[in-house]
Amino acid sequence: MNIFGFLTGIRSRKFIFLLILLIGTIVRSQTVKELEYLLTQPELTSKEKIEILYTLSRELTYVDNLKSLKYAEKALQLSIELKDETGIAYSYRILSSIYAINDNYFMSTEYIHKAIDIFEKNSNKEGLANCYISMGHIYRSLNNRLQEINYHKKSFEIFKDLGITERIGVSAHNLGESYYNNKDLAEAENLTRYAIKINDSIRNLPVLSSCFKVMGLIKVNEDQIDSAKHYFKSILKISEELGKNSQKVATVEAMLQLAQIAQNEGDSSLQYSYLESTEAYCNKFHLNQPLLRVYKDLQAFYLERSNLEKVNYYFNAHNELSESIKRIQLEDRNRLTQSMASIHTLNRTTQALEKENAAQASTILFRNISIIIILLFLIGFFLVLRKLKRINKELTEQNETIQTQKEELQELNATKNKFFSIVAHDLRSPLTSLKSFITVLVDHLDLLSKEEILNMGKQLSSSVDNTLKMTDNLIIWAKCQMNVLEDRTELISLKEIIDEVTEIFMVIASNKGVALETSVIGNPKFMGDKNQIEFVVRNLINNAIKFTPKNGIVKLSVTHTFKEIKIIISDTGIGMTPEFRKQLFSVQKPKGRNGTNGEKGSGLGLVLSSEFIKRNHGDIHVDSVEDRGTTITVTFSENQKVA
Repeated sequence: MNIFGFLTGIRSRKFIFLLILLIGTIVRSQTVKELEYLLTQPELTSKEKIEILYTLSRELTYVDNLKSLKYAEKALQLSIELKDETGIAYSYRILSSIYAINDNYFMSTEYIHKAIDIFEKNSNKEGLANCYISMGHIYRSLNNRLQEINYHKKSFEIFKDLGITERIGVSAHNLGESYYNNKDLAEAENLTRYAIKINDSIRNLPVLSSCFKVMGLIKVNEDQIDSAKHYFKSILKISEELGKNSQKVATVEAMLQLAQIAQNEGDSSLQYSYLESTEAYCNKFHLNQPLLRVYKDLQAFYLERSNLEKVNYYFNAHNELSESIKRIQLEDRNRLTQSMASIHTLNRTTQALEKENAAQASTILFRNISIIIILLFLIGFFLVLRKLKRINKELTEQNETIQTQKEELQELNATKNKFFSIVAHDLRSPLTSLKSFITVLVDHLDLLSKEEILNMGKQLSSSVDNTLKMTDNLIIWAKCQMNVLEDRTELISLKEIIDEVTEIFMVIASNKGVALETSVIGNPKFMGDKNQIEFVVRNLINNAIKFTPKNGIVKLSVTHTFKEIKIIISDTGIGMTPEFRKQLFSVQKPKGRNGTNGEKGSGLGLVLSSEFIKRNHGDIHVDSVEDRGTTITVTFSENQKVA
């Protein structure tokens, strides 16, 4: 059941109102008669009337110029009364199309630019894209292919951005046909296939017919005749399905192309059948311009068969139709010219409306200036408040700075205390032992055996070695605190450092009964200070051996990727408590612990190791479980140009 019959049977105001809300989609698929019936419904709002009037005018543009002009005039008049700029712009677009059909391209361009100006001012992208379609058709009529492609491409891109499926399908078809007109068959085929996919999915059969027409012409040009016939016959199927709502230009073109193909294949019977069908179709729908072409083709058909009677008949028919078309066009243009007078009056009304809008704009400007003055006062008040807030913030920041400085002073004081503690205790102790040993040697040398003197010497030597190591660490640490230690960055080989350090500690570990295992994959290199990195590795291995009992294991492994290098040192030693681990790298709190064989330590080595790792842009992480061992991971990242 069509919409006319449906509305006649159902008079529910609520139903009709809901239906009218869907006019934006309904009008695309209804016949002119049904749209004209919708126009009579009292439930319509003025804006809905404008949309239907515009749609009727658009549908009739290529069918009945005068009727199209009448609807465009009504749409323009109603839009002016409502001060509906969008309606005015769309009316201008239709007027542009009407002028273009009548070969008045100057006026056509003037009206389309008026519409474009309105749509641009209101940032109406959809309206702008529709105007670009009209501009593309104008330049197509003028055979300006570059501009034709340019405007159809603009409309296609806008509709794709907006995501309006139906208009994407139309604009893709227009652009594809423009590329075909410009002999760019590859681009034309790509776009037309895209348009076919969209229009087929939404069942927009009239546009689908036009797409098939372009595809058929492309295949004819590519000499793919079977494919061309498929597309042209598809058009005829759609035309039969749509009846009077079919795309008539595409239908006529399909029949004429099929007739030409039949002629080329030598099938004169099929050629005549298509020409005869085309003639009947044109007469049925009053398609006079295509009918002229049919008459010429029929003349040629009968001329090849020497049927002079038929040749003469179609020659006369062609001349009569041609004269009739000229006469009708002249009458239409006379009536069109008369109708344009009322359009001119409406344009003057539009100009008056624009002046009124300008006056309103002046009033709005005065109001806006007053608002701005008030806003300036408020802004001034706000700035004063913000300044007070900023002053308060500065005072807060100064207090925070003072607090930070206080904490730094406390840290420095703690560092100083630690320094003196180490000097007073850890250095004094071995010196006291040395003095005691010398006193024993001086006072009781005769009473001591050679073995006792040798044992005391070994103990004293070990004590002195620890003292020297501690002294070196103290000097380095002091330099760090005074910022006089220089970093010497170079490309260092971690494998070389590991090999050198482990060669020394293999003996120490073996003497203690601890297994030292190393694993270095490849030869990882990175930018850093070799002495500092060597100190870190040496200190960490030394600590691992120191706190691992006999028969324990110390493992050192190095892994690397393009992004980082990891040095992992793990042991099966005595481990650490969580509390001890937290203050491991703090100069204030850690106490030196004796190793499993009584080895002495101040805790300063780990503090320095942490400092050196930071200086080389690395990171250190400690995992430890008391009585089960410790794992320390040192990571140097991609910022160090790992190689």
